[in-house]
Amino acid sequence: MGSAEQAVVKEYLVQELTAMGLEPQVDEETVTMAPDPPHSVWTGTVSNVIARVEGTGPDADQAVLLAAHYDSVPTAAGAGDNGAGVVSVLAAMRTLASGPPPRHDVVAAFVDGEEHEMLGALALVESATWMTDVRVAVNTEGVGNAGRVTPALTSPDNGWALTQYLDAVPSPVVYTAFGAPLNATGQGADLGRYQEVVPAGLELVIVGGLPAYHAGTDTPAGMHEGTLAEYGTTVVRLAQQLAETDLDSVQSANLVAFTVINGVTVAYPSTWSLPLAIAALVAVAGAIGVAWQRRRVRLRRVVLSWLGLGLAGLVGSLAATGLWLAARLIDPRLSDALNGGVYDRTAYVLAAVAAGATGMLLVIWPLRRRCGALEMVAGALVGWSLVALLLAVVLPDAAYAATWPLLAATVGFVVLAARERSPRVTLATVTLAALPTVLLISPLVTLYFMLAARFELMLPVATPLPMLWVGLALTMVLPLLLMARPRVGWRPAAAVGALAVALAAVGVVASAASSGPRPDLLVYHADADAGTARWVAIPAEPDAYTGQVIHSEWTSTQFEASPFHEAGVTSSGSTVPAPTIPTEQLNLPQVTIISDVTTLEARDVSVEVTPPAGAYALTMDAGSGAGIRGIAVNGQDVPEAVSGAPASVRVVAFSPAGSIPVAVSVPAGADVELAIGCYTLGLEGSPATDLQPRPPTLTTGVHEVTDSILITTVTRLPDNGTGQR
Repeated sequence: MGSAEQAVVKEYLVQELTAMGLEPQVDEETVTMAPDPPHSVWTGTVSNVIARVEGTGPDADQAVLLAAHYDSVPTAAGAGDNGAGVVSVLAAMRTLASGPPPRHDVVAAFVDGEEHEMLGALALVESATWMTDVRVAVNTEGVGNAGRVTPALTSPDNGWALTQYLDAVPSPVVYTAFGAPLNATGQGADLGRYQEVVPAGLELVIVGGLPAYHAGTDTPAGMHEGTLAEYGTTVVRLAQQLAETDLDSVQSANLVAFTVINGVTVAYPSTWSLPLAIAALVAVAGAIGVAWQRRRVRLRRVVLSWLGLGLAGLVGSLAATGLWLAARLIDPRLSDALNGGVYDRTAYVLAAVAAGATGMLLVIWPLRRRCGALEMVAGALVGWSLVALLLAVVLPDAAYAATWPLLAATVGFVVLAARERSPRVTLATVTLAALPTVLLISPLVTLYFMLAARFELMLPVATPLPMLWVGLALTMVLPLLLMARPRVGWRPAAAVGALAVALAAVGVVASAASSGPRPDLLVYHADADAGTARWVAIPAEPDAYTGQVIHSEWTSTQFEASPFHEAGVTSSGSTVPAPTIPTEQLNLPQVTIISDVTTLEARDVSVEVTPPAGAYALTMDAGSGAGIRGIAVNGQDVPEAVSGAPASVRVVAFSPAGSIPVAVSVPAGADVELAIGCYTLGLEGSPATDLQPRPPTLTTGVHEVTDSILITTVTRLPDNGTGQR
């Protein structure tokens, strides 16, 4: 955002749109808002590129929005995130502009600042009057540089939008159980902004090639060609359909949709989820009741197996999570998996699944001695009935992942409970009964592993998310498969446990032997007040690049490496003293006190913070031991940031083009401290004049910031009780 490279991209977009015969506009606006981290204010000046293909229908003013953000994080060229989305929208606009005029206006918005709390999309929502004409928005995103295109996020009442998508795309891949929790928790990208004013929308995402996400490897050369082709085709066809369809009513009840195998996708209204779950519960109760009447099961043992399998599922989930966390201790790069730390996580994922199965088998082993095989399956059906019912109430779009495997397993139970079967028929029956569980849960495990990797750096609690699906699936699959085995001893648990360890070892070896570049970060940190400087490298162990300045006498440190994170979020690094640059040669940020007024109730301080030319980001932590009562940035009051009168509020300005006015209010008689951090990308101007470039084995990609110069300074404003200053 705000870089010279981004200016080139902006000019390219204008040229391409002009060549299509369109009249693109560049809208610049300064946006200020409170992001998700508490006690923070973000601001920045964004440049959005807007173009429109005029519709000729009687309802042409009902517009379609095609959106893509064209900024990237500093560590990445941004081919997958989000160059692929940008060129797909360009392809759609070129197709529409070169053909017969569409029925509706189609607006392309190439927005800025998505990586900075979606500032560009917020500017459109707050200031673009034409946004009120938009009836449906299609936003493009990327998490990696490979994989299939899928709708991850949708607007509320998404039935109409998803139906349009399924009709337009020849071989769609959809899993609403993946998008449902994201929609429920408000996670996502620019669509979350657009849906504040647009009634219908989809956010298309490529999820794959995760190590390239926000990393130096996210280049055009690394982009998967098949993914790019599918993305372009998908956006073009969807745009063509939306440009001609009726937009009077663009909302209907949510749709449940899931791809069973490639080319086969099932969809139905989510209002069916609860009746289906109830029907499954009734079917389970009836099947177990018939089996009990025929003395094939005992209800007491069914209840025991249900409770035991619940415990087994919990133990399995904990075992899978434990192996994943242990693997991260052995191979610390796993904790930075997003940024190229590990290029193939498959062995680790399979190892986690095997560890989950091991934990479950250790519980099933003694349980199987007290309960028959059919009773174990019956207990699994009871547990799954409750899960299906819970999902149908809480997340109806995700309930299919439990309901349909439950129905298939119930049919298998009925067949097996009718009479004794030969081992071959039993094996075939349990395999078919377990197959829907595998088909419907496996994609979710894969997607949730990626989702966990997306959030685990910021939210460690996200780590067990995929393990919950693993544990759930195993509570159904293992009892079914054990129907074909008369006895369950310790050997299955031992064998699967050994497999888990072996797979984890394969993961460690594959990671160590991977030819993919490893991420690192080097910062020249100058403390302007103390007149000292140091080199800081992340990760802590110096490599062939950071080792040029982080010599053998380094010490470990915790370092706040990124303006993207809230104050106090640090990373482990190594540090050594660095040559100091004379203060007069440093590009210091300037703090100018405009006013300082104390009344009986409050002290109001107004300052202007001026970053040096070329600064990428500036942070200002306004602190007071008495608590911050109010804060305004660029003349905009942000009460959300001072909820609870915090001791400190962080103001982050990205690509600051000039002075930033900040007003802080504290109780009367309180001191105020302004701690400034100024980030300049690159090491030009640091003492590292002879620093050699990174070798091919290393790349930027740590905490979304590349090598940089960080200058810190503190302005203290004690209160002397004299009133206005």
